[in-house]
Amino acid sequence: MGERQTVTISCPQCASPFSFSEGNRNALCPSCGTFLAVSGEAGIPRFVIDERIDRTQARAAARKAAAAAGGDPKVVELLRFEGDELCFLPFWRLRGHAAGWLWTERETRVQQEEYDENGMRTVREVRGPVESGTETVMIAVDYSSPACDTSRFGLRGIAVASAVLQLAGMDFAEVSRRGTVFDPVTTPDQVRREALAQARSRGGGKGVLRSAARLALCGERLALISYPVWSLTFSRGERLYHVAVDGVNGRVLAGRFPAAVRIAVLRPLATVTLLIYAFTLHPLVGFVAVGAFLAWLAANGGLSIERLAIWFFGMIERRGEVELG
Repeated sequence: MGERQTVTISCPQCASPFSFSEGNRNALCPSCGTFLAVSGEAGIPRFVIDERIDRTQARAAARKAAAAAGGDPKVVELLRFEGDELCFLPFWRLRGHAAGWLWTERETRVQQEEYDENGMRTVREVRGPVESGTETVMIAVDYSSPACDTSRFGLRGIAVASAVLQLAGMDFAEVSRRGTVFDPVTTPDQVRREALAQARSRGGGKGVLRSAARLALCGERLALISYPVWSLTFSRGERLYHVAVDGVNGRVLAGRFPAAVRIAVLRPLATVTLLIYAFTLHPLVGFVAVGAFLAWLAANGGLSIERLAIWFFGMIERRGEVELG
């Protein structure tokens, strides 16, 4: 089994901080001697990862990411966020082992020798007979999944983060003062099924054609961990944009920004100049040049009155949106 994560909580009796191993259900305060039972959802311990990025830093990270990705410079420079909220998103983290049996049917490779008419020997690898077998397995499990819908935040798992960052016991009143605490929606049984399915997919190794497994979790340590994410919003015209920034490292997880505009002055001028020059050479050359231009336009976006108007008179061209995350 992997080494247990040390977590820190404050004693509700004397407010002194003390540490204990994650997964323990009981802890003794070294300051006042109070014996505590640590539990969360249905007896599951619940922890929080504290934010390291404040509101100002989150906004600065969003501006920097938008500029680096090619956002509209005027929008980035004058960006005014209209709303920001620190969200604590719940994630399940399950650690332990999946033990049981695994049946596999796998492809084998054998070396085949061949000799040519001159007696030269060559060896090549060919497909061999299919082999099947059953073995007992013990697969390490470290699985993390969102406990609610986090799709708009762009965060899918925190297994690595929760392994290296310090966990603190969840104090709902204190954390709620800093931001919005999201409640879990998925159940522990669903997480267990997902973790076992992931363990089954890892079994067998290379060359497996078919496999079947019957696994059960053992040494399970399940915890509910709240992770901080900044949810920022700003508007541009009638459009509302949302940006999610990691509350620990300041990385932009998801978001959209208006893209930069392009001034297309030379494009229509160059087109007209080339067509006039073709007609000065010979009328036939001019008609051929016009036909070639129309054919190219039709092949690259379609030919219509609107497209011709945009090509010759659309001096300002907006290049869509920049999507981050």
